[in-house]
Amino acid sequence: MPVTETSGKPEVSVIIPARNEEANLGACLESLVSQAGVEFEIIVVNDHSTDRTGEIAVSFPGVRVIEAGALPQGWTGKNNAVACGAREARGQWLLFTDADTVHLPGSLARALSEAKEHEAEMLSYSPEQIAVTFWEMAILPVVFAELARQFPPAKVSDPASPIAAANGQFILIRRETYDAIGGHAAVAGDILEDVALAGRVKASGRKIRFRYAADAVRTRMYRNFAQLREGWTKNLALLFPKPGWLAVKLLLLWIIPWTAVALYLAGVLASPWWMVFVSSPVYLVMRTSRANFTIDMSILASFFGMPMFAYLLLRSRRMHRKGTVAWKGRTYGSTDDKTSNAVPNQSHKTLMKPLVSIFAILFGITCSHLPLHAQIAEEPRFTNTMIEPGHSMGPLKLGDSLDRAQELFPKKDIDQEWDDACGSTIDWTDSNNPVGHGEVFIRLKKGKVFQIESSTTRFHTAEDVTTFDPPEKVEKSYKEMHAWVLLTAPSPALGSRPPVFWIDKKKGIAFELAYDAPHRKRYVYKVIVFEPNKTFCPEQETVNSLKWQAIDAYRVEPPRELSPEP
Repeated sequence: MPVTETSGKPEVSVIIPARNEEANLGACLESLVSQAGVEFEIIVVNDHSTDRTGEIAVSFPGVRVIEAGALPQGWTGKNNAVACGAREARGQWLLFTDADTVHLPGSLARALSEAKEHEAEMLSYSPEQIAVTFWEMAILPVVFAELARQFPPAKVSDPASPIAAANGQFILIRRETYDAIGGHAAVAGDILEDVALAGRVKASGRKIRFRYAADAVRTRMYRNFAQLREGWTKNLALLFPKPGWLAVKLLLLWIIPWTAVALYLAGVLASPWWMVFVSSPVYLVMRTSRANFTIDMSILASFFGMPMFAYLLLRSRRMHRKGTVAWKGRTYGSTDDKTSNAVPNQSHKTLMKPLVSIFAILFGITCSHLPLHAQIAEEPRFTNTMIEPGHSMGPLKLGDSLDRAQELFPKKDIDQEWDDACGSTIDWTDSNNPVGHGEVFIRLKKGKVFQIESSTTRFHTAEDVTTFDPPEKVEKSYKEMHAWVLLTAPSPALGSRPPVFWIDKKKGIAFELAYDAPHRKRYVYKVIVFEPNKTFCPEQETVNSLKWQAIDAYRVEPPRELSPEP
C-alpha cells in the first residue's frame, strides 16, 4: 500500500518522469496507487511540462510531486528527471517507470517477489505494446522482433552472457546497486539510458533479469506516426550496432518475396518456383512473429512494416550523425559513433528513392484489394483517440465550443443534429472506421460541450477499454463505479433490455452496457465522458429522472422485479 512521508519507510519507491504527459499520466497513477501487497511511495517528477501534467499529478492523494531542476550541461532530460526523483526516494528498491505505462493489479508486489526469488539486482520488463493506428500495427512488430534478435531475453538474463539490456518503461533496481554503479549520473548523457544502466549493472557482476511481461505492465508508446517516427529515430541507431547494413538486409528480405510474386504472376516463374512464391512471405511472417503480437499484425508488419523500419533505421542513423536528435521539444547532439562500419551516409538517399517508389506501388496494388487498410489513413482528421475521464474524447474537450466540435467532427450527409431536454446533440457517424461504424454523440448547452459519448471503436481509454469490450474488462480497470439501470421502453438496438450504466461521478466517466440477446450477455455499448460530480444526461435522460434505479455495483443485469426476462 502507499505510504506517506510520516507513515513509515517504503520498500519500493516508484519514480515517474513526466514531460507533457497529460494524456497518459492519470491512467498510469490510477493503476499504481491501487497496488497492494507491498509498502511503496510514488514520486512524479514534473519535467518542465507546459500542459496539465502537474495538475493531474497533484490530484492523486499521497503522490509526491517534485519539479525537475534545470537541465545540466551534458545531461538528457529524462536522466535529469529520474536522478532528481532518485535523490528524493526513500525505498530499498527503486522502480523507474514511464508515464505512458499501465500497471496491472498486484504487479508491483509480484515484481518485487520475482526479483528476490531470482536474486536479481535489476529486474526489467518489456511491456505489452498496445497498437491502435495502422502504422503502429505495421511497424511495432518488426521493431520488437528485431530487438528480440539483438537482445534475447534469455541471454540478457544469463550472467555468463555479455549481452545487457533493459526497458526504461519498467526498471526495478535495488537502491544499493543503483548507488554502487553511479545511478543515472553515470549515464547522464546517454539517450539510451536503460541499456547503458543495464550494462553497468552486468559489468559490476550483478544479476539482471529481463523478460516480456504482458502479465504485469502495458503501454501505448506512440499515438500517431509523427510521435512514432520521432521516438524510434531517437533510439534505433543506438539499439542496433550497424543500422545501415540491417536496413539493407531487411529491404532485400522484403523485396525478394514481392519479386517472386510479381514474376510468378507474370508467368516468368513456373513450377517448382511456386515454392518461392509461398515460402518467402511465410518466412517474413515467421521472422516477425517472435515479437509477441497477434498473427494478423505480424502479417501486416511483414507486408508493410519492414520497409518503414528500414527507413526509420536510416533516418535514425543520419540524425545521430548530424547531432539533431529531437525528443519532446529538446534536441540532443551527436553521441559516440557506434555505427562507423555501416554503409555510407549517401546510402540513405540512394536507397530511399527506389524504396519509396516500390512501396507506393505495392501499397496501392494491395490496398485496391484490401479496402480495409486503405481507409485507415483517410479518416479521421485527428490522431488523438484517447478517452480521458472528466476531460476529453480524443481532441475534443469538455467546455469546447460548438465551432470547435464542428471543426473536429465535420458534418456529413448521414450525420444528425437535434434538441432535447438535455440540450443540443450532434450525432457524428464514424463512417470510415475500418473495423465497423459507430457514432460519437456530442452534447452541448449554451454552445459548450458538457458531455461526449462514443459508441465507436475509434476511441479507447488508457486501459484500452472501448466499444464491444466485455464488462469484466471495465471492472478490472475501474474500482469505484456504481451501477444503475435506466427503465425505458425496450429498444432492439440495445438488445430489448434496459441499458445498465456503470458510473464513476468523481472521475467523470460512465460505461453503458447493452444486451447481446443471441449470446445472452452484456457488452460495452458506449463510453461517456462528463464533468466530474456534475449532472449528465445519457440516453436523453438526466440522472435525476425517476426512470433511473440504483442496483448493486458492477451488476450487469437488473433484478427481475425491475426487468423481467423477455
